[in-house]
Amino acid sequence: MTLLRAALCSLPPLLGVSLLVTGCVEQQSPDTPTEEDIKAARQEHVLKSAPNPQFPVGAVLTAPAGQGRGKVVYLGMDVDPPTVPAGQTFTLTHYFRVEEPVSEGWRLFVHLAAPADRRSHLNADHVPVGGRYPVPRWQKGEIIRDVHRVSLPTNWPGDKLAIYVGLWKGQLRFKVQSGPNDGQDRVMAATVPVSGGAAAPQAPETKRLVARRLAAGTVITVDGKLDEPAWKTAPSTGPFVSTLNGAPAEQAAEARVLWDDKHLYVAFEFADKDVWGSLTRHDDKLWTQEAAELFIDADGDGKTYIELQVSPRNVTFDSWLPAYRQNDNAWDAPVKTAVQVRGTLDKRDDVDQGWTVEMAIPHEVARGRLAEMKNVPPTVGTQWRVNFFRMDMPAGKPQVASAWSPPLVPDFHALDRFGTLIFGDEGGNPPPHVESVVAPRPVVTHPINPVLRKLMLAHPDKPPPPEGERPAANPPAKKK
Repeated sequence: MTLLRAALCSLPPLLGVSLLVTGCVEQQSPDTPTEEDIKAARQEHVLKSAPNPQFPVGAVLTAPAGQGRGKVVYLGMDVDPPTVPAGQTFTLTHYFRVEEPVSEGWRLFVHLAAPADRRSHLNADHVPVGGRYPVPRWQKGEIIRDVHRVSLPTNWPGDKLAIYVGLWKGQLRFKVQSGPNDGQDRVMAATVPVSGGAAAPQAPETKRLVARRLAAGTVITVDGKLDEPAWKTAPSTGPFVSTLNGAPAEQAAEARVLWDDKHLYVAFEFADKDVWGSLTRHDDKLWTQEAAELFIDADGDGKTYIELQVSPRNVTFDSWLPAYRQNDNAWDAPVKTAVQVRGTLDKRDDVDQGWTVEMAIPHEVARGRLAEMKNVPPTVGTQWRVNFFRMDMPAGKPQVASAWSPPLVPDFHALDRFGTLIFGDEGGNPPPHVESVVAPRPVVTHPINPVLRKLMLAHPDKPPPPEGERPAANPPAKKK
């Protein structure tokens, strides 16, 4: 995948658009502006009166608690030309009013995205006013005009461009206290038309999996061995693929499903030449090492869903999400799990064969903290929105992620990309009238923390800090 960053004055229009960004990576001049530069910038671009921007916004941004001072109003933006030409440069002019000077270290980010294709994401981050007026040098009461030129690739998907603005430092962002925003502390500055772009790609077909109902009296012993006859013929997801592009996974992985009146049974089978996991406490950051992951949105509403993880040490993580990415990790799920390792756990210098996870999930777990939920408990024909993931980190290699239904964006919470799990009969057949449903999803994008999300595969199932992602990786001590 190509990491695109739109530089201050231009972005060569020759890059493809299956693009992702690992975080706010500022394109700044290698030299610190001189006092003469700053003086000239103030003379030319600090306005004496309020502007009348083409796109008025009026969003208020403030420094997060404990992260210094600063309060800035994003007044709005001009776009020239009003219809952005794909493959050519255009001009963005931003207007800021400084209510309180900003502490050192904070920078400006500008993100460009195609609403029709969540995989497209460009960074137009820069030091304001041609690199001559860094954010921490802004003075109280100033109205600052920041002009910069960027360009879209010739194959920009679709006919629209969404522009987001904000301030960032490390893993933090200024809080958007009021005004249009995407819920992740990015001001929604404007959406403008694009001419000459490519047609937006069609999303891959939603995946379906039918869970076979166990015959009456069948007992599944959760020991990780998968030696019951029912597992031998249990429906399989088939091979997992790369979460970002759908390519075959580097090491084979698949999941199988069964169910009865009380439980959903899930088995993960992973080929793995290096099985390891050093974390030992429940709700540890399993996603930073190796883990099996399962997401369930039982009522398909695009919220009120759960996340379950199991490590090779059979350490578990569980979280209830009453809304998109709003993790409640204090919730504990009464799920029974077991793991079998084919090899030597945590011996990094030998060659292992793999590991297996077996889970018995009471149906009521899918409700999280809710007393009742549509589709819970399931009956023959019930549909749940689900996805299966595998985090893998062989010795000496970066972490990689694979999935049953690839989200194709760095976000395991891509609810519109979940597959459909259908509860079938004992023959593994759903009612003939059953059709898959597609759950809604908030239209937002999330840059990924580069520390633990190396090569954009680090861990898209966690939101970007500080909105809930753990501090050291693609998050903080408590998941999201």
